[in-house]
Amino acid sequence: MHCTAVPHRRRSRPDLELADVFRQWTNRLPRLDGQQARVVRDILRCRTADLGGHLHECERCGLREIAYNSCRNRHCPKCQGPRQFRWLAAQQQHLLPIEYHHVVFTVPDQLHTFFRANPKLAYSLLFAAVAETLHEVASNPKNLGAKIGFSCVLHSWTQKLLFHPHIHCVVTGGGLHPNGQRWVAAKRGFLFPVRILGQVFRGKLLRKLELSLVHGSLHLQTAESDPHARLRAAARKNWVVYSKPPFAGPEQVLRYLGHYTHRVAISNSRLVALEDGRVTFLWRDRANGNSKQVMTLEVAEFVRRFFLHLVPLGLMRIRHYGLLANPTRRKHLERCRRLLGIEDDPTSMPEAQTPPRSPEQVIERRDNLLCPRCGTDTLVVIGCVIPQTRICTRPRARAP
Repeated sequence: MHCTAVPHRRRSRPDLELADVFRQWTNRLPRLDGQQARVVRDILRCRTADLGGHLHECERCGLREIAYNSCRNRHCPKCQGPRQFRWLAAQQQHLLPIEYHHVVFTVPDQLHTFFRANPKLAYSLLFAAVAETLHEVASNPKNLGAKIGFSCVLHSWTQKLLFHPHIHCVVTGGGLHPNGQRWVAAKRGFLFPVRILGQVFRGKLLRKLELSLVHGSLHLQTAESDPHARLRAAARKNWVVYSKPPFAGPEQVLRYLGHYTHRVAISNSRLVALEDGRVTFLWRDRANGNSKQVMTLEVAEFVRRFFLHLVPLGLMRIRHYGLLANPTRRKHLERCRRLLGIEDDPTSMPEAQTPPRSPEQVIERRDNLLCPRCGTDTLVVIGCVIPQTRICTRPRARAP
């Protein structure tokens, strides 16, 4: 059955999107490899008739709207919101009534060439080095002497879209004693000395990169540079591990995670103009009071920088370790709650720790949209839109 419907317009659409850059300047794009071509194709088709969608109808006024499907590519700026919402709804149930700390591990410039030439291997080694560093420092009785939990998120960009691989970590302010019989709390407002973290992290990552060079699995794109010389240059530097003040509470932890977990290199809201083969976008100057600045790049350079931050296929950029490791998280958190005096019954938890609605309930609330015309009844799905705007409706039960 064919019918007339208007496209879904409830969410305000930015004046300029990344898809517009790809669409208008396809002939100026550099030669693309398989993953790059897939990303461009998905972003161009996202929430268009090419992917089909669903037909919504208001039961009161009869308004019909089409909501086109998203591409679900993890590099698409338009697809991260729903995924982030689902992820946060699930993660909130794993929070404990303790301090959480924000720690950032950054790769020095001398090693960037290894990461650009071997992204999947190098990022995996980076995750391993960060995890081993936190476990080793936390298990030392001089620091904490306990098993901690932490979640890591990989980022590779700056506000100017330059290459800057680093990992953001949310770390529990305490952990389980090795005998598992008591909770060991970190000093209030303090986790570990960043100097020690930097030294241990430097040794572990350089050792892993060196072993990979010896085994032949790690290489540089050109033979002009001595890879071992780069490792020695990096070893002479003081590696900075940044530790921010602890979060004010569980709600702030979730706000932080919401900003970082499903972020892409640049959002559509930062794009300002596309004129004469140049892209203008906003960036924040953190060295100048986090003030907003404007930068203009040639389309080819803008796209080149965007492609620097594509996550290799099959690489998980959000990982959990220790008490939060997926295979043993439930068992560890149950023990932690008992030791912290929290019952497993959600109704007995403090208000700040009360688990939210299930992810399914949250998603249902987001999908039950109010009619933009009458503003009273919610729109209901009455059919699907086959790609190329062919609409098929299915019978639905009428209210008695």
